[in-house]
Amino acid sequence: MSAVTVSRCISNPDRVSRKTREHVLTIAAELGYIPNRQASSLASARTRVIGVVVPTSANPIHSMVMQGAADVLEPAGYQILLGHSHFSVEAECELVRTFLGHRVDGILLTGKDHSPDCVDLLRRSGTPVVEMFDYNPEPLDMSVGSSNVDAGAALGRYLIGRGRRHLAFVGHVGLDDSRMADRLAGLHLATEEAGLDAPVVYDITATPGTGQGGEIIGTIIREHPQTDAVVFAGHYVAVGAIRHAFDLHLNVPGRVAIAGFGDSIVSGWIRPGLTTIRFPVRETGMEAGRMLLARLAGKTPSGRATRLGFEIISRESA
Repeated sequence: MSAVTVSRCISNPDRVSRKTREHVLTIAAELGYIPNRQASSLASARTRVIGVVVPTSANPIHSMVMQGAADVLEPAGYQILLGHSHFSVEAECELVRTFLGHRVDGILLTGKDHSPDCVDLLRRSGTPVVEMFDYNPEPLDMSVGSSNVDAGAALGRYLIGRGRRHLAFVGHVGLDDSRMADRLAGLHLATEEAGLDAPVVYDITATPGTGQGGEIIGTIIREHPQTDAVVFAGHYVAVGAIRHAFDLHLNVPGRVAIAGFGDSIVSGWIRPGLTTIRFPVRETGMEAGRMLLARLAGKTPSGRATRLGFEIISRESA
């Protein structure tokens, strides 16, 4: 077997037959051979690595979007290098700097807000970038996601349509999270349309995705007893609030409705089940991967920003 064929099996496996590829890889494994990716990247100007920044992988929503991206990128020969920003644009910038130092072929970011230094780094590098989760009609490069303003407004209208008149919103303090801010903005739109008071806003310090912070439901009812619906910026903390409402003998949804954003299996397991907004998270990751592959193949995407939808999952909590 020629050296060229072996090289193709390692660097461009889609250019040889499956039988030949398996034969070469078997021998390579027996010899303990590990390809020198750094040397390969110097020769081809490609590292076959994509940098991905998410706030945290503790939240299954972020895990699902990463899986969607991997499902598209890995069959094309790319591997994912993961970094956690911890909801900090400064930490995101350092991750981007690190990724660029490793000469990644592309970067997937979470959200649409970035530090000026990060934006400057990415624009100077010319590296393809896809911003995920937020629909952004004027992206840094490319964007795919849902409108969180529309989602917030839709959930507000849903609650108001079911007779709720005094809404509260629970967010997370100290986080760089444009999605949370947009959801609150949408909720404001819904109450304004209905001629109602703006939502009462509470901030908690719990990290999103942990389920902690749900005890705030007791404080809200004590300080604003007229509140008849509480909307949480995420779904895990909303599930925690349902559990705390039970401990406080607060009937849900009779005394107070509880709703959130995002969905996972726990939202349906809790009783009453959580009414929430479901975003197409896996599809977001897959579309981000497809947009990146198109750019890397020298193709111009039909649109720089792809807008995905969302749906209200109506369960017993609201």
